[in-house]
Amino acid sequence: MNLAPQLTFPGRCREAFQFYAELFGGEVTVINTFGGNEDRKLPPGSVPAPPEYVRFAEIKFGQNVLRGNDLNEEQFVPMIGFSISLHLNDADEAKRIFDSLSLGGNTTSPLGEVDWAKLFGQVTDRFGVPWLILALDG
Repeated sequence: MNLAPQLTFPGRCREAFQFYAELFGGEVTVINTFGGNEDRKLPPGSVPAPPEYVRFAEIKFGQNVLRGNDLNEEQFVPMIGFSISLHLNDADEAKRIFDSLSLGGNTTSPLGEVDWAKLFGQVTDRFGVPWLILALDG
């Protein structure tokens, strides 16, 4: 079994995935746009989007995979009801990632020590993706 979150964006998937690849030290392995893929059938319920919009993207970092795509404004619904939980063993790395995700975003819970982790914080980044960041060790 393979579990890989797939995030949706209103036209900012490419920008988000390039940011995440740099931040997490990963690699964008796929970016397909709607333009140039007109001959490929869309999934049921999908509608065409502008040619520059991302139809499918994938980033790999370590053994992790994150997938995403863009949706037209009439189909896009902001991401709610979940968070991507990122567990790190290094507090300095957790701070670096949390601070980067916070730029232009909204901090729900500042990074701080809690009973279950050396550091814990919640942030929604500038792309609308909610994150839980934990440092398990110092």
